[in-house]
Amino acid sequence: MKLYISAKNYILRLNGNALVCIAFHPLWGVPYSLYFFYLSLYMKANGVTDAQLGILMLAGFAASIFFSIIAAPLVDRMGRKRATFVFDLISSAVPPLIYAISGSFWFSLVAMVLTNANKVMSVAYYLIMVEDSDDDQRIIAFNLFNIITVAAGILIPVAGFFVKLCGIIRAERFFLIFACISMTILIFIRNHFLKETTVGEKLLKNKSGRFSPGAAIRIYSDSYRFLAGHPAALLTVIASIIFYVYYIIGTNNSLYFATYFIDALNLDEASISILGSVYAVGMLIAMVIINPLVQRLNIFINLITGALLNTAGIVMLVIIPSGSLPAAIVSIVVTSVGFGIFKSVLDAALAITTEGKDRAGIYSIVNLLSSILGILTAGLCGILYPLNPKSVYFISIIILFVSITCFTIILLKRGRYGQSKEAC
Repeated sequence: MKLYISAKNYILRLNGNALVCIAFHPLWGVPYSLYFFYLSLYMKANGVTDAQLGILMLAGFAASIFFSIIAAPLVDRMGRKRATFVFDLISSAVPPLIYAISGSFWFSLVAMVLTNANKVMSVAYYLIMVEDSDDDQRIIAFNLFNIITVAAGILIPVAGFFVKLCGIIRAERFFLIFACISMTILIFIRNHFLKETTVGEKLLKNKSGRFSPGAAIRIYSDSYRFLAGHPAALLTVIASIIFYVYYIIGTNNSLYFATYFIDALNLDEASISILGSVYAVGMLIAMVIINPLVQRLNIFINLITGALLNTAGIVMLVIIPSGSLPAAIVSIVVTSVGFGIFKSVLDAALAITTEGKDRAGIYSIVNLLSSILGILTAGLCGILYPLNPKSVYFISIIILFVSITCFTIILLKRGRYGQSKEAC
């Protein structure tokens, strides 16, 4: 009974924009999980090679650099609500339609570029979700956001069933069209209920003239000055930058995820859908059970714990024998539980250690620098993966080790976060 009341109070703690964002998120999470898991195999069935997958990731990172540069000033100029609406349509609803028309390299390239317009949308979306919320609500909102996204992954075996029944191309096109329709409905309904944030309203009232490079430079220079004076925020930003590179190359959101189990572990297309579901279950265990229980503990200790578990699971993925589905399942469980702890807490840590009008610039800095680093990493993966698929996870281990180092430094220099706001 106490657990029920606790869970209920946990959810009811949200209100306003945070509640709206979380309430409508399933309309994005479910279709995205269904179509993205088999997207790389759909591309390969349409003639895209392993090397071209690397080029697509490279192009995606290149596009994300452009959108990251313009994100903060554009979001401040348009307002959080309007920017969320416009760029969610561009980055979420349109790309699945393009993929559905054709999974060839050139169509995929256009869709990949548009998908990375989410660098603008994500800045606007995160700001509208957290700016008028307190720290507890921010932690809860990010955890529930990730829970919904992950829970949708439990349905991946359903996708596997249809792939086996209809073939990869027909089944994936159905998922893509479904995603386009569902996400379009979500974007319009959510926009009706969202309200511009307090900070956003002030910026809209104070704006003058047209968008200018000078205004963009001021936003970023102010953010850099903030980070220079807040070491914990700076280290959290560094960890976030490299984390989002790992997120694209080494998690279930990577184009190499499904192909790795076929190329390196010799599993079949239907079997790997089980691994997608297990990944979702592992993250749900972390987000539904572990994260709420440890919410009051030191946030940076939680980050180190999650990163260590994540790393342990990846090491297992590298060393398990080929063709062993049970070993792959165990590895995925360990990896996903660690990732579930790490991602939700890191999202919250970035929101908590930053503040006010500097947040938009800081989020854009994270997007920009992770995109630049991502280009180099994607290029390296494109070269190394055809030679050795395990190279993707070797790189992931290095990235996670750097993250662990960042949070260890914070603990050693600043003590227990949460006892004083000065710890930030």
